[in-house]
Amino acid sequence: MISKGRPAPLTVGDTKYGGAQRSLVTLGGGHNGAKVALIREERVVATPSAAPMSARAPMSAVFSAPYRWTTITILSGTVISSMDTYIVNTSMPRVLQDLGEPQFYAWVASAFILAQIVGLAIAGAWKDRAGLRLPFLIALVGFGLGSLFCAVSPSMHVLVFSRAFQGLAGGALSALCFAAAAAYPERIRLRMLAIISGVWGILALGAPLLGGFITDSVGWRWIFLVNVPVCAAVFALGWFALHNSSASDVRRALPLIRAVLLAIAVAGLTAAPSAPKEIAIGLLIVGAIAAVAYYRLERRATVAVIPTDTWVGRGPVGSSLRAIMFYTGSYTGAGVFLPLYLVQVRGESTTAAGLVLSVGGFMWTVGSIYAASRTGRWPIRLAILGALLIALACFSIAAQSVLGNLPLPLIYLTWAGAGFGVGLAMLHLTNWSIAYSPASESGVISGATQTMRMLGSAAVGALMGAVLNAIGTDPDHLRLAITAIFGLTGLIALFPATIGRPKVSARLPSD
Repeated sequence: MISKGRPAPLTVGDTKYGGAQRSLVTLGGGHNGAKVALIREERVVATPSAAPMSARAPMSAVFSAPYRWTTITILSGTVISSMDTYIVNTSMPRVLQDLGEPQFYAWVASAFILAQIVGLAIAGAWKDRAGLRLPFLIALVGFGLGSLFCAVSPSMHVLVFSRAFQGLAGGALSALCFAAAAAYPERIRLRMLAIISGVWGILALGAPLLGGFITDSVGWRWIFLVNVPVCAAVFALGWFALHNSSASDVRRALPLIRAVLLAIAVAGLTAAPSAPKEIAIGLLIVGAIAAVAYYRLERRATVAVIPTDTWVGRGPVGSSLRAIMFYTGSYTGAGVFLPLYLVQVRGESTTAAGLVLSVGGFMWTVGSIYAASRTGRWPIRLAILGALLIALACFSIAAQSVLGNLPLPLIYLTWAGAGFGVGLAMLHLTNWSIAYSPASESGVISGATQTMRMLGSAAVGALMGAVLNAIGTDPDHLRLAITAIFGLTGLIALFPATIGRPKVSARLPSD
């Protein structure tokens, strides 16, 4: 609560109006990173320095002369870094037909996500040490090379390593684009962040469809090949537009070791169930050692990558962050296998599978918009309802896999409900993580929410891949495997609505 006699100075992203101060915290949201603006409100007395809403710049200001080319560069980098999050899953049934090795099916997505965690963790600090242009250009080169490696991969395991390389660069590129947007003056920055959020919404709707169209028309390898000339064009833009960027803190430490240890721990522990027995033991040992080393370094670190309360769900912040992991893990993990069910079991086209994923992505946005207007006890109810909708969709698909091919519109309806449900919950879960944290830790918690989303997606996707590999992908066993996968993801979705409910109240600390 801010004292009435002495209004607090504005911080980055703040505006004052109508006797209230609202802090807009830009966070990763949507599918594995779409940004959401969260609002924390504190009552203050209106002052002459308060900036009225009309003082904000028009949306077109981000394309005005001083910012035009930087804006175009940022938006282009955002498209590059986020497109493959949505577009690749649609093509995976065709990739499996071409390359085989079903034990690596889920790892094509999980390797990309785990590597993004490392890229996200180091890119912001790297920007402070070296300025914006050099890290941005190197990330672009890395993403282009990773895409080329993916396109020419001769086997599934090579594709997994190539996706990890691509994800490392993609995570860095995503973080750097938002760092560039954060450098805009406040009136223009808010408009820029809104445009970036809109870009994510468009990609969530259109990218799966585009992936299905490319796969059906020219083949899945072109999904990666098209990235190469695009990266080259954006490289030229970045070289020109970001030339004035300079370092701000050359002594800033990079949390590289902790980020790598976290990724290795998750990778080893989740890959073990898919591996042969002799390899699985080694993966478990490596994963456990990495987890212990990560935990010890985190305890000594000034700023943790993820608050330690998260792992046991302690308190409002830890329980909300843990719930985020289960929400995105169930929804995104199931989404990895939905195209496999539609294409291989039902015989649908990859374009039709892409449309189903697009509907879910669109409804995620709709759910977030609806949830933003609900206050009081509604956020807690919506968080529970969201988990139930995801679980219902997963159980419905599992039942259809057992009963036979029911009408396709039922799939659209249930997956739209799942997307709407995760949108209802994620906005408030992220807001609780911020609202119950000290203001000085808002940046750390913002990064933790994004990391927990990726960890959930990677871990559940990999574990369900182990289920797929254990049961089999041949026609006699695939339907059973799909039933087991969606049944288990449904149970995972129920956790944050039952024993894993966030420990929050209807009244936020700032109310």
